[in-house]
Amino acid sequence: IAEVSADPVGFLRRPARVRVVVRSLGGAGGPIPVTLRRGDEVEREVIAELPPDGEVEVEIPFTPRRLGREVYRVSIPRTPEDAVPENDERAFLVRVVRDKLRVLLVAGQPSWAERYLRAFLKRDPATDLISFFILRNTSDLTMAGPDELALIPFPTDELFHEHLGSFDLVIFQNFEYGPYQMASYLPRIRDYVMRGGSFAMIGGPLSFHSGGYAATPIAEILPVELPPPGTPPSQTVVTEPFQPRLRAGMERHPLLSLVPDPVSNAALWSRLAPLVGANVVSAVRSEGAVLLDHPSARMGRGGPLPVLVLGTAGEGRTLALTTDTTLRWGITTGGETGDASTYERFWDRAIRWLSRDPALEPARLTTDRERYGPGARARVEAVLRDERYQPFADENVALVVEDPSGNELGSVRARTDREGEANATVPLPDAPGAYRVTARRAGRPEAVAAEWLVVEAGGDELADPRAAPERLRALAEATGGTFYADPEDAPDLAALDTTRRRSLGTHEEAPFGTPWAFAALVAAFLAEWVLRRRWG
Repeated sequence: IAEVSADPVGFLRRPARVRVVVRSLGGAGGPIPVTLRRGDEVEREVIAELPPDGEVEVEIPFTPRRLGREVYRVSIPRTPEDAVPENDERAFLVRVVRDKLRVLLVAGQPSWAERYLRAFLKRDPATDLISFFILRNTSDLTMAGPDELALIPFPTDELFHEHLGSFDLVIFQNFEYGPYQMASYLPRIRDYVMRGGSFAMIGGPLSFHSGGYAATPIAEILPVELPPPGTPPSQTVVTEPFQPRLRAGMERHPLLSLVPDPVSNAALWSRLAPLVGANVVSAVRSEGAVLLDHPSARMGRGGPLPVLVLGTAGEGRTLALTTDTTLRWGITTGGETGDASTYERFWDRAIRWLSRDPALEPARLTTDRERYGPGARARVEAVLRDERYQPFADENVALVVEDPSGNELGSVRARTDREGEANATVPLPDAPGAYRVTARRAGRPEAVAAEWLVVEAGGDELADPRAAPERLRALAEATGGTFYADPEDAPDLAALDTTRRRSLGTHEEAPFGTPWAFAALVAAFLAEWVLRRRWG
């Protein structure tokens, strides 16, 4: 592989390309497979028609699927007659960022809650919002026919069949799917989440069980279990105002930790305006994490009624908010206290958590660089916390260097402080390639956090290992040596006296390393400033 060229920055779920030049030196040529891997997984393989003793250029498309550093490897098959097998594989690193956060917001009816959330999402220029909300439904009394009142038909197929995969987050806000013939699309939303998408359901009289989602594919991905179909409406909603309670042990979660100081944060939550009404659920799934509770209402199977629950489904993330009145944290709290920012802070972090913002991950590693030379030492900083964002405080951890197959190549020990932070210098291998640094707690084999890096050696120099006679001749002439065009003409190396060395010494000149030079430099800058002031 003579050359690998790819943009160092890629955009999430946007097509990218890597350009690969394959060269044959003295070979017969012919078709040769060029394979692109992400970690150990094959992304794509193309066939390059390599001419005899020549080179060919191919472009391999790929699509980054996760934020952060992604390491890819390009390789060709190794053959027994290959004189330099080290140049049969090259690694490159892409820092994946989000161009724009694409959000689909579907609301079942116009409301102040819908208006507040839509306005919040529209204010961020980095958010590409597609919002669709139902202005009226079939039960509304009207004096005109549907053709005269419909602005546009609900684009069900376009949203949930053609473009669903392009969204980072789908939000159902008080939305009932039944009247819009959406039952056949619910499995697609479930599969979208299982493959890595994000989904949020916000409560209201048309949401959760009241929206008919019990025993549907949507119920499979929610972090809560819904009452069974046929449950009376009086048992599926509560309507009284309430002050949500922070679930014990979750105070450090970024959705709840709105200010850094724990005491001030608890006081902030206690001053928020009460919420009104909530949807009742039967239970919380094992993978669900409850952040906010109802102070008095109970679930169908017992236990405090959850108000805010986070969860995972396959590779995706989900959020269940069983109330639709968080706008009161903005308009009502702002009117009472003069601070209306809690609503925006909460939803900003909720959207970022759902879209996997690396800054909100509970555990993460960072290195001082992305690329290193052979045998270099990487400075690694670790922030290690559990899923509840509780720090692994005062623990011994191992920072382990692994190859893409997971084989351990070396490790160093470190100890975390009270906040779960640690740093250490990790030695890297001599062999070029992609490597992963992982953090493991003492006595536990699973990795808490991981980060990729690349060791580079030779680079393009290994692409053509043939000697350059004219350059060697020039080097010999410049250094007083002797050049031999044919190894057979050179004397026996054993007969050469390699110990005959002498040093001519070192002579240094620093014409600007004197106080007078420094004074002249200061005077020059001062004169320039005076002239600029004088000339305006």
